[in-house]
Amino acid sequence: MQVNFDVNQVATPYYIVDESLLQKNLERLQNIAMRTGCHVLLAQKCFSMFYLYPLIGKYLSGTTASGLFEARLGHEFMGKENHIFSPAYLENEFDEIL
Repeated sequence: MQVNFDVNQVATPYYIVDESLLQKNLERLQNIAMRTGCHVLLAQKCFSMFYLYPLIGKYLSGTTASGLFEARLGHEFMGKENHIFSPAYLENEFDEIL
């Protein structure tokens, strides 16, 4: 793997994502969805790198969210299915969630 910056000069913690490996995994997930008819969703809690949502959106059906702010993030950066679940919601958030 070639890194185009000095890893010793980057403040930690940080994550390095190999987009080619990510794309390969996304292609696998898309293939599973096509063969089974299921919808594969990105769980934003475990992968919230919204910069990559446009790439991920080319392969997955959408996102899952656990509240208004994640739902907004999925809607704004991926713009596909947006599943939301929370054990409780604030009444003043319903209009925007809908």
